[in-house]
Amino acid sequence: MESLRQRQIASLVRMLHLNSEPNSTDSSYAATESKSNGAGVPIWKVLVFDSFCRDVVSTVLRVNDLRDNGVTVHMLLESQRSSISDVPAVYFVQPTTENIKHIVDDIVRDLYELYYVNFSTSLPRTLLEDFAVQTTASGTSHQIAQVYDQYLNFLCPEENMFSLHFPNTFEAIHNPSMTDTAMGALIDKIVTALFSVLLTLKTIPTICAPRGNAAEMVATRLDAKLREHIMNSRHNLFADSAEDIVAQSRRPVLVLLDRDLDLSSMLTHSWTYQALIHDLYDIRLNQVSIVQGDDSGRTSKRSYDINANDAFWESNAMLPFPEVAINIDDASNAFKREADEITRMGGVKSLDEVGDLSMGASTKQLQRAITTLPELTARKANIDMHMNIATSLLEMIKERQLDVLFQMEEQLGRQTKASILEAINDPEKKNPQDKLRLFALYMLANDGLRPGDIEECEAALKLAGCDLASLEYIRKLRSLNKMNASITSPALGTGTSAGPSGDLLGKFSSISNRLAGFTDSSSLGSIFSNVRNLLPSRKQLPVTCLVESAMGNRTNAGGLGAGLRSAAGGGSSTAARMFEDFVHFDPKQARRGNLAGSNANALRGSLAADGAAQEAIVFVVGGGNYVEYQNLMEFAQRSTPRKHIVYGSTDIVNASSFLAQLSRLNASS
Repeated sequence: MESLRQRQIASLVRMLHLNSEPNSTDSSYAATESKSNGAGVPIWKVLVFDSFCRDVVSTVLRVNDLRDNGVTVHMLLESQRSSISDVPAVYFVQPTTENIKHIVDDIVRDLYELYYVNFSTSLPRTLLEDFAVQTTASGTSHQIAQVYDQYLNFLCPEENMFSLHFPNTFEAIHNPSMTDTAMGALIDKIVTALFSVLLTLKTIPTICAPRGNAAEMVATRLDAKLREHIMNSRHNLFADSAEDIVAQSRRPVLVLLDRDLDLSSMLTHSWTYQALIHDLYDIRLNQVSIVQGDDSGRTSKRSYDINANDAFWESNAMLPFPEVAINIDDASNAFKREADEITRMGGVKSLDEVGDLSMGASTKQLQRAITTLPELTARKANIDMHMNIATSLLEMIKERQLDVLFQMEEQLGRQTKASILEAINDPEKKNPQDKLRLFALYMLANDGLRPGDIEECEAALKLAGCDLASLEYIRKLRSLNKMNASITSPALGTGTSAGPSGDLLGKFSSISNRLAGFTDSSSLGSIFSNVRNLLPSRKQLPVTCLVESAMGNRTNAGGLGAGLRSAAGGGSSTAARMFEDFVHFDPKQARRGNLAGSNANALRGSLAADGAAQEAIVFVVGGGNYVEYQNLMEFAQRSTPRKHIVYGSTDIVNASSFLAQLSRLNASS
């Protein structure tokens, strides 16, 4: 089964090939060029996009990928551009009045030979007519070769993860100054983007959402949009091929959730590689920027691109960080062995000298060395990147004692006011925000805290330099929503507790010596020796528990679900009770509206019977993170049979950004 990211990449590549399949001569321009240049010669072109569509493309494609698909240069629509009159241009922009004006201006100025215009989502009829009127009036309409709606207005940072790239949505939804008109416009934007995601997946799911908040509004309008498309469209975009028709028999359930249901997951400290990077450095458009210092005290900022084809990242992103560090060590040793073999055969001292091999070497040796060199060079750059990131993470872990905080949060149910105060007052824990997050999690997990205890902890937080605005808003939000402590608490999940695994710490102490000469980090071993050997417990977060209920898994004996039901706090049963009160929609049914009560149960029963409950799309209104994504992926992998889950949110947000939204909301409330 193709992932969402694979499908998006395929759609973008098709767009870059003038909306024909790669190596196809279906378009008139391609047919003309193939006659003069010969088949297989790429059609060189210019790519012009706005800032949003640039982010869509740059998340999944790199410059080399664009070049492989015939793009010689890519530029922003708003930038000053020179004329390249003998080259066609592919435009990929949002359907706005401003963007259409820019395109018409380019055509009037005759910047390019032909114009292939692609909109990120459906172009409203009024704008289409305006586009036609402007080009006709200027006498340039004959230069427009294509106008396409691509339905690609979302980002795919991971194989089965998407973001609508709408920043500060949680703040916007909860802002008291938000008007009904503005709220309606935001909900419509979310619905339009979700429609594009479903269209890319070529599936029409059943829909469920909790009552009373933004998720229900999205569910209602998305149901109406899908229903209108199915009933009224002359061409149903959801069934373009026999393969897609077959896919419709495995309908997933779309679970729409509000961020209010679980604030804890946005504040917790993580211990897996990907989530730790996002927490400490943020991951924007699959790029990581870290600040590194040298012995003289000078700092420099370096950015690294996480490639979709990075095999090490794919296999290690969801692993606990100590395991990743050892895997980096193993990968570097494997590289050094192969590099030593190549240099030994060529009679040189390093890979840099391979290109200068003398003719005294045998033809076979030369061929192997030259053939292997590009692949080894790329591997070295990749290992260097992960080593630099890991070294920087280790320094942050040591400085902020993140391993200690992670362990406390994993065992939050055992913490007392005294242990929390001890952590807050500990001068070795130097980051005030870490202390604020710890207490916020403790408060969310203990609904019955006495006001005096809260005041004592808040006073300690103030002395530690914490801004309590975000904490104050969490208290207001809990009071407004009467949030259930067992759903918002990390104790909702269960599993084996964190503990040692083999001789990980013993291996840490030798990593620095084993990597000598491979990186500039000579202190890696000493840093590792201060990091606790912790493995995350196997627990399900609230979002995962709700998805399990939505997929009809509550009666699954054994495994993770059974473990949850035996947990203190009964998170799975609580999630099941909450799910019973969800609104349910089926856009394919003739009857419009919420399928309440027995109809909803019948719907879930029929889905489970035909196997569609093995697939789900989860979307959180108000922001998501890699912690939830990884938790859902782990649940899917451990299920029997294995489930397929796609996770998305209005934006991917780390704890620092989420706390900033809470602080601003407190000021405006």
